[in-house]
Amino acid sequence: MARKQTFKRRPNKAGTVVKLSGKRRKPYCAKITAGRDQITGKQIQKSIGTYETWEEANDALTLYRLSSKKIITNQEAQALEPDTFRQIMEIREKDMPTVAELYSKIEVEYVNRFSAGTQRRYKACYKRLKEIHDYKINKLTLPKLQDIFNSFKDKVSKDSLADTKVLVRKIFEQAIIAGAITKDDDLTTYINVESTYKKFEVKHSSFTLSEIKKLFEDNTFEAKLILIYIFTGARPSELLNLPRKNIHLNEINEAKEVSYIIAGIKTQAGKNRIIPIHEVIKPYVEEILGDKDTFMPYFQKVPYEAYKRDIFNKTMKRLDMCHLPHDTRHTFSTLCELNNLNVYTVKRIMGHKFQDLTKDVYTHVLISNLYDEIQKIKVF
Repeated sequence: MARKQTFKRRPNKAGTVVKLSGKRRKPYCAKITAGRDQITGKQIQKSIGTYETWEEANDALTLYRLSSKKIITNQEAQALEPDTFRQIMEIREKDMPTVAELYSKIEVEYVNRFSAGTQRRYKACYKRLKEIHDYKINKLTLPKLQDIFNSFKDKVSKDSLADTKVLVRKIFEQAIIAGAITKDDDLTTYINVESTYKKFEVKHSSFTLSEIKKLFEDNTFEAKLILIYIFTGARPSELLNLPRKNIHLNEINEAKEVSYIIAGIKTQAGKNRIIPIHEVIKPYVEEILGDKDTFMPYFQKVPYEAYKRDIFNKTMKRLDMCHLPHDTRHTFSTLCELNNLNVYTVKRIMGHKFQDLTKDVYTHVLISNLYDEIQKIKVF
């Protein structure tokens, strides 16, 4: 009986040679580790070719390792073993992932774990890389990447470019994990993210009386919602997901019919506070609430971001106004001051903490008093 042939074991992480079953012209398969299974942790191996002898397969692995680790250049490797090198390169290029393929994996395993806003930011970053989506990861060069970043330096902020650089780093990391490239091939360290972009900043300012009148005249759903914010002084996110049980319309309090909202976030003084509803916006509250269980269920997932993007900013652009969402709260405070409302009543409605602890803790303002006070606001 012939003695079983044994071969010297290769060093760890240097690949392995296995003999395939059956009668084959090239029975020896050279395999390298191409990553690890995310669940089991086991090595994922891929073949770099089959050979007639164990020695040829072993030499192929050595050649592959030397060239991939940049110990020798591709030209030197080709000069040593032209046929073996050509076979290795054909397999390497065939399995080499593109930027788009690497991003699709990152999107599932990394990007989708974040909030909707962060996901949009990463998708915007990926869109900036459109020019290299179909590039094989090993074909990317620093000049190519830098050209892309330079093309956006006067269009987006430094923070946005920095986010894009983070995404590029994640793409390279994914390629390293997959065994497509080595750590030495990661080019992100050298990408410059300097930016000359200067964003036009809108400063906080109250709506003028003429602008408030323009919102009333517009009479759209968006304008009505903005007016509700102006006449309640509520923060943008305080009303969007407000449950129906917190909206009290036409209730009898102290022998008087009143309407009010119980809302509030952020501070102890601001939570669960009573916000009286001004008569001019009561029809709008009734209309928007309708028979729904929440005031604005559309905004349940990303309330502030969706309101700002889809409602507020679009309305400001359409009506040629220049404001930020929080300006409605500033406007409420200004209207209260112009109409000489009681300062402690205004603080209570807006959820501000009193410096006078006696008034803050021991003065119990009735709902009817708050309601009467808010009706003093006149804009026409």
